[in-house]
Amino acid sequence: MSSTRRVRVVTDSASDIPLHVREELGIRVVPLSLNFENESLLDTIDINAQQYLDRLRADAKLPSTAQPSVDQFVQVFQQELDADLDVVCFTLSAGLSGTYNAARLAAEQIDSKRLYVVDSRGATMQQGWTVIEAARWAEGGASALEVIAVGEAAIPKCFTFAVLQTLDYVHKGGRIGRVGHLVGSALGVKPVVGFADGVLVPYERVRTWKKALKRAIELASSKGNALDIAVLHADNLADARMVEAELRTIFPNANYLVDWAGPTITTYAGPGAIGIMIRVA
Repeated sequence: MSSTRRVRVVTDSASDIPLHVREELGIRVVPLSLNFENESLLDTIDINAQQYLDRLRADAKLPSTAQPSVDQFVQVFQQELDADLDVVCFTLSAGLSGTYNAARLAAEQIDSKRLYVVDSRGATMQQGWTVIEAARWAEGGASALEVIAVGEAAIPKCFTFAVLQTLDYVHKGGRIGRVGHLVGSALGVKPVVGFADGVLVPYERVRTWKKALKRAIELASSKGNALDIAVLHADNLADARMVEAELRTIFPNANYLVDWAGPTITTYAGPGAIGIMIRVA
């Protein structure tokens, strides 16, 4: 892996990459906005995941999320180019948000041959593992084209299996996608959902919460040898740790992250949700 110019990997805050990982790998993050009735906050900058969830529970009206502006991407891209770095930006799925389009328009505005924008076709740490793998190579001295190739190769090897306490939040937020037919399911049925082809898709309906978690673990394990695993939660650390412990018996050598789900994803997943995001070999 060799390059005459270093590469900066950029993404957006929907990727849910923990701060210590971003700092270690030099990943630059452009925040989405969280819009309440009377104010707009920047994801992970003006409010953290726990503060946001407290407010989500308290507010009668569900806040909305908004993609970063073209100007936000222009500013970040130009700063990195001015520092003599090539830029590769992996965004939240274009099937879920206008974030990819905003980044693409910013790249066109700058019109640099050293700037590339890639649709991750995922969200949260499914997107994040793609970004992290690309950034690992960038830190190792890979060229921009090599970083793009590594990231694009990782996209079909990254998966999400999320268990939601309710579909109310994803429904109210307008991100219902192909899981619409699950709305109004029998009381107590817990949906297992994920992202495929860049949109939210249903996997299964399971009768109880514990069985749904078990099924999500089974589905994640069926994808192959996991190299990277994130277990994210919306104020449900106990279940996140339980899921992690189960996965460690199956994939003892994987790289693990257990953390809060970010505000953008929590808007639609709702309190109590658990997500398993894996990257397989």
